[in-house]
Amino acid sequence: MLKGKRLSILGDSISTYMGYSNDGAANVSTTYNKVFYKAPFPLEKTYWMKIITDFNMTLCVNNSWSGGNLSGKDDETSGLNRAKNLATEHGEAPDLIIVFMGINDLGRNIPTEVFANDYEETLKIINKNYPKASICSVNIPDKDIYLKNRASRFNEAIKTAVNKMGKNFFIADLFGSRLNGDFYYNNTIDGLHPDEDGMRIIAEIIEEAIKKNI
Repeated sequence: MLKGKRLSILGDSISTYMGYSNDGAANVSTTYNKVFYKAPFPLEKTYWMKIITDFNMTLCVNNSWSGGNLSGKDDETSGLNRAKNLATEHGEAPDLIIVFMGINDLGRNIPTEVFANDYEETLKIINKNYPKASICSVNIPDKDIYLKNRASRFNEAIKTAVNKMGKNFFIADLFGSRLNGDFYYNNTIDGLHPDEDGMRIIAEIIEEAIKKNI
């Protein structure tokens, strides 16, 4: 199904890894991307490398920035502004793109309507630049009981944006999954960043969505 295909990621700290999400040889725009994950955390245990391995894919560009918001037209580190940089320096375009962003926007009280507008614009940019790619939007788990209602609104915004884009776009539902609620805390390093078990569960949920939609 996806054997030999290229995967790109647009993400925040959860999708980073030293030497991969800041690999300027893949795409020069990622050279100074901030990174959270690095050795001794095993590369092969990251959710995205597990997906690459399980589907026998290759990494195209991992454009993830630790601490990055999706929103922010005036912020060069935002997903909105990084969405156009998901192909390699040699012009190799991704076949599958994972968009996994929004947790930082949620934690920083970005207004829902701003997030909604910027998320939709991000998907439009991706569609314009990579019209042949399939796009998997990963929604936001309920990592904090006090943010639950806002997380629901953010996820409705993600759902609305995805539904507007058409058949090549779909959602991996972390919010409605077994990872959600208090269980999320049990599978993190620090209450936010997934540990090895958390990464495995995220990979499984995304893979389930891919199998249903591609």
